Amino acid sequence: MSARTGPLTHGQLSVLRSLAVHGPGAQAVANLTSAWEVPFGVGTAQVMDAWLRLVEAHEGLRSSYTAEGTPAQRVHPFEPSQVPAVELAEDTAAAALGLAAGYAAEPIPVDAGRPWRAAVATFEGEPLYLVTAIHHVAADNAALAVLEEDFGRLLQGRDPEPGPQPLDLALEQRDRPEAGERSLRHWAGVWKDLGDRDPADTSRRRRASVYSLEGLAAARKLSEDLRVSVQSVLLGVGALAVSRFEARDRPTFALMAANRVDERWARVVGSLNQYAPVTVAVDEDAHPLDFLKATYVQCLSAYMHGSYDVDALAARLRDQGEPDPEPTGFARHFNFLGAVDAEPAPGSPLLTGAQWRGSGQRTGANLHLAIAVGEGVLIGVGASERLMPGDGPARTAAAIEAGLIGIAEGSAQTLREVSLDPVRQV
Repeated sequence: MSARTGPLTHGQLSVLRSLAVHGPGAQAVANLTSAWEVPFGVGTAQVMDAWLRLVEAHEGLRSSYTAEGTPAQRVHPFEPSQVPAVELAEDTAAAALGLAAGYAAEPIPVDAGRPWRAAVATFEGEPLYLVTAIHHVAADNAALAVLEEDFGRLLQGRDPEPGPQPLDLALEQRDRPEAGERSLRHWAGVWKDLGDRDPADTSRRRRASVYSLEGLAAARKLSEDLRVSVQSVLLGVGALAVSRFEARDRPTFALMAANRVDERWARVVGSLNQYAPVTVAVDEDAHPLDFLKATYVQCLSAYMHGSYDVDALAARLRDQGEPDPEPTGFARHFNFLGAVDAEPAPGSPLLTGAQWRGSGQRTGANLHLAIAVGEGVLIGVGASERLMPGDGPARTAAAIEAGLIGIAEGSAQTLREVSLDPVRQV
């Protein structure tokens, strides 16, 4: 069977272009990790076979990618390969995720037709998890969810759910450019109003997270009362907290557009994510509810124009004389992740204070708001030490929680009256 070749999807091209800002020594930032639990009674060989069948079913896992010259992907014929079994020191998810992090610590080449590393994590010889590290050009978070679902089907003796392939989407985007043209016109028109581009900030990044039942209840109440999305409420209150911390009344965030609204492409295992930037005007004299409604309109418009050719946009921005025509470089990122991976354990610092996590990253955005929901809302604030020194990330995460609760309470008539004082110890 011969290899298929064709263009990159808009999301794949965005991933490869955005990695340029990190430089050759920091490409591992693009690796996504997973640890999928293996049901009791399933053998190691069955887990290995299930992963290889996923690689066979999903072309993006056996493709090579290049953004040099004419950007392209090449789908290689399936060839079985070795999937090692690795014995863990303890039978915990944390140990499996540690193994995945080790696989993700080194760059994964994307030009060889195998943009992943995988292993069966065992304890006392029994398989516990399938552990993977996959380059972001081959999968985004939604694609990982598809893979996990198909993995479960295979372990039950069923075939993976059939679906389209990344190259199918790339060809449609190339051959039906009308939607992409609308997005290009949109971004070219608003670009001059976007600020706060990617800074030359190489200080250490850290992340602080809080988990709040009350915060999610407040966000959902505001969403229902105003008929706006929960994620736009979280963006608005996040922008308010960042605005006050930085003393900046127009922070710009690059939203992460999933670009899976069209059900035809919902199960594509590939990278569809792209940046959809929004500048949020924080007027402290505005009514909090009017502010959140305006943020929703901006958020919706950005997501609607989230799929576009970054090279075509860069060329258009250069043609109209923009001083900074790089479409992937932004100082602040906002990522609504959907469902949390797992609820916090009783006694977790996420529930009563803040949980910290270090990072080896020194390049790219120096602020990243990552938010997920389950029984509560998980608010993660990753920031550089230069931007948010000391306990700044934890205080900002707690401020977002306090802002949600305060606005939902309903007494504030202006944003200025909304208290962001933490309701927990940070």
